[in-house]
Amino acid sequence: MKVFFTERNIVVVLFVMVLITFSLAQNETKRIEQLYNGGHAAIKDFPTQKFDAKVNIKDVKNFPSSVQ
Repeated sequence: MKVFFTERNIVVVLFVMVLITFSLAQNETKRIEQLYNGGHAAIKDFPTQKFDAKVNIKDVKNFPSSVQ
């Protein structure tokens, strides 16, 4: 019976995984460079999350009353 998980086979599998990872990273880098250099896509096309910071001053203790 032949052993499938030899050192050589593990090295080949890891090498293929590294190639796939670097090719995906290269595509993402090109996309980010296009955004930075004023490519077709604009930063406003990406979804953003807006935060509302509303504070009720009456609920805060020891706060100066001059601030409204």
